[in-house]
Amino acid sequence: MTKKENIVFIGPTGVGKSGLASGILLKAIENGYRCQFIRAQDLFDEMYASLADRSTRQLLKRLARLDVLLVDELGYLNLKPEQSNIFFKLMEERYHRRPSIITSNLDYDEWPNFLGNRAMVEALLSRLRHYCHTVRINGQSLRDPQG
Repeated sequence: MTKKENIVFIGPTGVGKSGLASGILLKAIENGYRCQFIRAQDLFDEMYASLADRSTRQLLKRLARLDVLLVDELGYLNLKPEQSNIFFKLMEERYHRRPSIITSNLDYDEWPNFLGNRAMVEALLSRLRHYCHTVRINGQSLRDPQG
């Protein structure tokens, strides 16, 4: 974690992205790092709620200070522009300071459709991918019904 490099796992549902990302996060916790796992849905809900009670700054500050932040299942939601903007600010504040781990069913070229504002997404990806290991996982779902 001392290198402050991001990890993005990309692949279809059920191939083990969340399991691998969680394993890395657990190792960081075992090594004394302050970490948080959060589902993208919960993160974006929290971001939207923070607008109503004007706590966005505190939320961003708390998340930006974490040694490692794991955002799971990015890409399964419909977002409001305000949520995308807050997510961009969060990634900007973590950029080059703290590593983030993201799992997504979307390849990078699909992120503008998900997050909206193409120029903002290009700036986000420029920062996220600058110090980043992208792991693409293909194959059969590990959740296929048995029998």
